[in-house]
Formats: sequence, C-alpha cells, structure tokens
Amino acid sequence: MEFFTRRPLLALLLLSLAMALAFQGSRGLWDPDEGRYSNVALEMLHTGDLITLYRHHDSYHFTKPPVTTWAMAASMQLLGKNEWAVRLPMALAFVLTILLVFQLGKMFVPSRPWLPALIYLSAPFPYMAANTINTDSLLAAAEALAVFCYVRARFGGGSSRWIDGMWAAFGLVFLTKGPPGLLPLLAIVAFQLLHRDGAVRLLRPLGLLAFALIGLGWYIAVVSLHPGLLQYFLGHEVVARVASDELDRHPQWYGAFQIYLPTLVFGLLPWLPMALWKLRGSGRPRWSTAEPMLRFLWLWLAIPLVIFCLARSRLPLYVLPLVAPASLLMARALKSISFDGVWRKLLLALWLLLMVGIKAWAAYPPQKPFVNTGNPKSIAYRVTAVANDAIRGLQYNTIRNLADQLRPMIPGQPQEIIFVEDKTRYALHLYLDAEVEKVSFREWPKAISDADFDKTLAQSLRDNHGGRVYFFKRPVEGFFLTEVAHSGHQPVLLGVIADPKQRADQDRMVYTLRGDFPDH
Repeated sequence: MEFFTRRPLLALLLLSLAMALAFQGSRGLWDPDEGRYSNVALEMLHTGDLITLYRHHDSYHFTKPPVTTWAMAASMQLLGKNEWAVRLPMALAFVLTILLVFQLGKMFVPSRPWLPALIYLSAPFPYMAANTINTDSLLAAAEALAVFCYVRARFGGGSSRWIDGMWAAFGLVFLTKGPPGLLPLLAIVAFQLLHRDGAVRLLRPLGLLAFALIGLGWYIAVVSLHPGLLQYFLGHEVVARVASDELDRHPQWYGAFQIYLPTLVFGLLPWLPMALWKLRGSGRPRWSTAEPMLRFLWLWLAIPLVIFCLARSRLPLYVLPLVAPASLLMARALKSISFDGVWRKLLLALWLLLMVGIKAWAAYPPQKPFVNTGNPKSIAYRVTAVANDAIRGLQYNTIRNLADQLRPMIPGQPQEIIFVEDKTRYALHLYLDAEVEKVSFREWPKAISDADFDKTLAQSLRDNHGGRVYFFKRPVEGFFLTEVAHSGHQPVLLGVIADPKQRADQDRMVYTLRGDFPDH
C-alpha cells in the first residue's frame, strides 16, 4: 500500500477511473430503468428543451428532477449516442464521491485518510451501481459534497463560506432527486442542536440564496409552465412515496429488512464483517462519551436510514448515499489493521479484479448455459441453476438484442417505434434512433406526467408522418388489424420476434403501414 501512503490522491484517482470506466459501455441497456432514463435524455436532445422533460414529444416525464438527464444529454452530445456516453456520468460521479470521501477521511481518519475512500471504491454496492443508469450515483456525489463543505466549516476550522458552499451543494442535491436528497441536512441540523457551541451558523443569507437559485429555480419554471404539476410533485412524488403503497415498492412492514439489510450487508463486503470483527471486543460505544465527530457520522448514517425504513416506498439504490458515512465509520474501526502483508495486498487485488470481472461477465455472458447434472437438491445443482437463470436474463433482457432483431426487418429509418398495449422498451430510442411511443386501443384519462399511454392507436394512425413501426403481442393482432382497416391504412407485416421461452402467445408482431417507408 506504499503508493496509497505516498500519493493517496493520485492512487485513488487512477484506480477509481480504471475500475469505473472498465466495460462501462460494453453491456447493452437493461430494461426498464436504463431505457427509461436514457430515453428522456434523448428526448431532450431531440426537442432541444432543457426545462420540460419528455418521455415522448406528446407526454411529459417529471418523475425525477433534471440533473441526471442534463448530464446524460451533455455526455451523448459530446461523445455520441451510445452506452458508453449514457453511463459516463454515473462513472464520473462514482470517482468524484471517492475523492470527496478521501477528503473527509483526512478529518475523520487522519492516520489513514485513504482507507475510507478505498473502502468505498471496493464495496460492490456503489461500484456496481455506477455501471447502471440511475440518479442515485450522482445524488451520492452531490450529498458527499454538501457534507464535505459542512465538515470543513465545523471540524476543519474553515471559513464560514464553506456553509454557503454547503447550501449551494444541497441545491444541487435537491435538483438531482428532490426532498429525499436533503436527509443529510436533517443530520446536520440534529448535530447542531446537540452541540450548541456556536462553532458555525447554518442560516446565512448568501447560502440560502444559492440554495434557492440552484435548487428551486427549475421547479418554479416548470410549475409555472405546466399547471397542475405542483400537485403532481407534492402528491405523487412526495406523499405517495412516503406514506402510501401506491407505487408498490415493498411497502410491507418487513420491506425495509427485505431490501436494505441484504443491500448493505452484501453491498459492503468484505469490509463490514471485518469492521464488526474488529469491534467485537471493544464493548458497546456510549453516546454520552462519544467524540463529536463520531456522533456526527452516526447521525449522518442513522437518520436517513431510519426515514428510508419508515417510508412505504423502498428500493436498494435509495440507500446508496449512505455508503459514504458507512465507509468512514468502518475505516475508523479498521484504522489499526495492517495492509503490509503480501497476502492481504494480493487478496485486495483479487477482490478488485473480481468486481471488474463481474462487469465483464455481465457485458459478455456465456452463450451457452452450464451443464446441470446431479442431485436436484444439492447445493451445486441449485447454484448452477441460479447461474443459468442469470445468463438467460443477461442474454435476453438487454434491449440491444431486441434492436438487433428488429433492425433487419425495418425497411428504412424508423421515426417511431409504437408499442400497442405492450411493455414499452424505451432503450430502442438509443439503438434505432427513433422515438418510442406507447398506445392503447381505448382512450384513458392522461396524467400530467408518467401517463399510462401517450395516445390511442386510432390517434397514432391519424398522425400524418411516416416511419411508423408497430410492436405488440400476437393475441392482439386481430384488434390491431381491425383498427388499421377502419383507419383506411393497409398493414404490412415486417416480421415476428419469437419468445425465447417458446410461448407462441408471447411472440411479438412487427408491423408498419403501406406507404410509411419509401418503396415498401
């Protein structure tokens, strides 16, 4: 570990960049989240509108604030429309978080400031998250920046200008994911109330102004442009996520244990069991005698975690920003452990290679499943079965595979890929450079954001443009052909996408309309 002790910042930067960028663009987009996020960014490039977020040019998509969309759109504008560009912001956010955790380590673990960053870098949870398109990797970086500014002011003897920087960073946090991103601010306020020593003053006019301009400016703009959007933000994006089971994201009383416990236990390997083992004989730490910096770390970790557990909407990535305080706490527990032994260095190197290997395996899964023989009740049989299920999922769940099947069927450049009463594969926008639309046979009330359908099939057939490709399950083919006949168009069958599980009723039919493509 000599490189880490001599030039820790350079070592962490090079290692984190190498790991984050390895195979970052090799894997096809996964359905549904990666396709949905990338589609909104592509719509931004298509419309040129940086304020209003679109799922399709007829439908809004305000389920998340715009920072992640802006980052992906800028990356694709610079590097092209590909998986590498669309995932690059998450990789860079991962690297930035590591560098911020290193800076925090200088204050919380001064004897080994690089150790918390190394823990964050080598923990599977944040590393694997950075290889997917999500808002939480950028949120983790923005939250770490906000806390770093506060810590510099409170524990580092820095200027009160750092508090202004904290508020500006929390403005960026709010613009990344809205109210849930402000949970570390609750920890800061709680710590300030517990330690009324006047070391720093949180309410500073310049800082609050920065928060208002950065964090609230976009919200004010879109709410003024789109009447009814404020009710959507408050009702659907706040109340429904916190107090109801409307979103059906593990709302049961045991949902927090089901989602967050395995996420944090397995996502913090190998460091969490090492830290717990190191602390086994030290006795229970007492809050009354704990030093202020340790109290702050526990508040930063515990307050958001408790609120996430109490909320009725729970997903693993919600707790990704908590890996930063967890890494600092584990580093404090492991600060006396020796890394000088050859075996420990080798094990760490093998662990990092294993994580890179998992990314490579996800990008290039085996083409044939493993042979599964023996006793079906044996552990080896069950492990092989799980591995084969994962291989099939990697082979068939990437939309790149679907695009490869569709491309030779389509007789020209499509303008729209239209899903009729079917699960919508938004990632096709990236692969086929065509808008993706979802239509229904009957008209439904349309929500202001994230509507069930963009329009009806009849409305789509009346659109005066070509390049339409219709995609639906075989059982609804008769309804589709009847609707096309009523519209005066002539349907043209382009092909059939067979279901990989050999279920004929799940085959997808691919149609266009006579005249939508020249010479076809």
